[in-house]
Amino acid sequence: MKNTIPVTSWLVLVILGFAGTITVGNDGLVVKSTWKSLGGNFKRTGLSENSGLELGCIKWKFETNGPVSASLTVGFDNRVHIACEDGKLYTLNHDGSLLWSYDANSPLLSSPSIGPDGTVYVGSKNGNLYAVDVSGNLLWTHTTDGPISSSPAVSEDGNVYVCSQDGILYALGQDGSELWSFETKGPGEVSTGTIFASPAIGSDDTVYIAGLYDPNLYALNPNDGSLKWTCNFESQGWPFASPVVADDGTIYQTLLYDTNLYAIDHNDGAIIWSIDLADPQSGFFELEYLENYGDADGWSEPALGPDGTIYVSFDDPYLRAVDPNGNIKWTTCLRTIGGFTLTVDINGLIYAASDDGYLYVVDSDGYEVSRYQSDNWLSYTVIAADNTIIVADSRDNSFLIEQSNNVVVALSPQCSEEQVPDLSWVGDLNSDGTVNFNNVALLAANWLNDKGIMQ
Repeated sequence: MKNTIPVTSWLVLVILGFAGTITVGNDGLVVKSTWKSLGGNFKRTGLSENSGLELGCIKWKFETNGPVSASLTVGFDNRVHIACEDGKLYTLNHDGSLLWSYDANSPLLSSPSIGPDGTVYVGSKNGNLYAVDVSGNLLWTHTTDGPISSSPAVSEDGNVYVCSQDGILYALGQDGSELWSFETKGPGEVSTGTIFASPAIGSDDTVYIAGLYDPNLYALNPNDGSLKWTCNFESQGWPFASPVVADDGTIYQTLLYDTNLYAIDHNDGAIIWSIDLADPQSGFFELEYLENYGDADGWSEPALGPDGTIYVSFDDPYLRAVDPNGNIKWTTCLRTIGGFTLTVDINGLIYAASDDGYLYVVDSDGYEVSRYQSDNWLSYTVIAADNTIIVADSRDNSFLIEQSNNVVVALSPQCSEEQVPDLSWVGDLNSDGTVNFNNVALLAANWLNDKGIMQ
């Protein structure tokens, strides 16, 4: 069965005024999505086509009954799709109100991905990939032999590439039929691998994937799954994060148990350059770096800036900027807890969400501009088309005594005169939306207190 929107649904969309965001292509209805998948697109770049904000107030909140551990996605008319570990796929209107939900009866672990016809694909702990139409109706499922934490990638012709913890990448047609598969290697003598990384699709439709215990990046022909090339990481580091594909085709990869960032040639898989991003001799870190963060490595995807800069986070408090030639431009230390998920807006502002409960906004020179404080664990900032930024709470209540709902928060630049900005400039210590003499006085007072000097 072909996944197209029924004529009745098309008429409803036109009546509701959505016709300006969708066009009819050769294969039927084509939907324009603001943030299609993990990383915003299937190159996984983390670069938005929209502007974010430096200062803003909470626009809306939406409560879920479980952690949102994967990235949100945003479809046509700024509809927000949320995969939650309570087993539900929530779809919200642009104002945060619930449009519909689909209950998979199994924790949803992967970021939802939106196909060209608006179909939403999401993976679950029970090993099923669910295809759900724009009205929340199940179209089909495809079953694998392991949980699906990987975010599916969808080609322009509607084929779906999804990875499972059974170690296999599955290529599926629009109707869920299996076209071909590719198996990664297991650790040591174990033949069965596992995949956490999400597949990426290059400009020439090449599919890139890596398995956790398999220290290789594979480039696959999308037509039949045949191997184009293999890039071997001699360090034997583990690919947990997804490959990221730049506009010029260069592929960037981070690994576990390896502190290098790799740049890989898309033509033949050769390593163009690699750079150690945790070298204490580089001059970018304190002398005690190895003692404090010696086992830091890459759990989240790099993000690309509009000028080609590669931003990288390890599980340490540092945000790194690397130029396309493999040189560190700068590092900045954000508080004391590391591990950021990164998003970059069209103007080069970097959004770093952290388990310390903060969302940090950093400019392209490495200076922290503003921050939003939450009581929860934050991950995967998404930028909608109306300058709204949306961030999710990935807090797992199983570790906490107090049980409370998780929250998805949208921050908007529109603040009333009575509102105190929730996302505020770093220098705005009294949170009144301005940086002035009062802030300087507070900064001095805080410094004196920190030094134990009586005022």
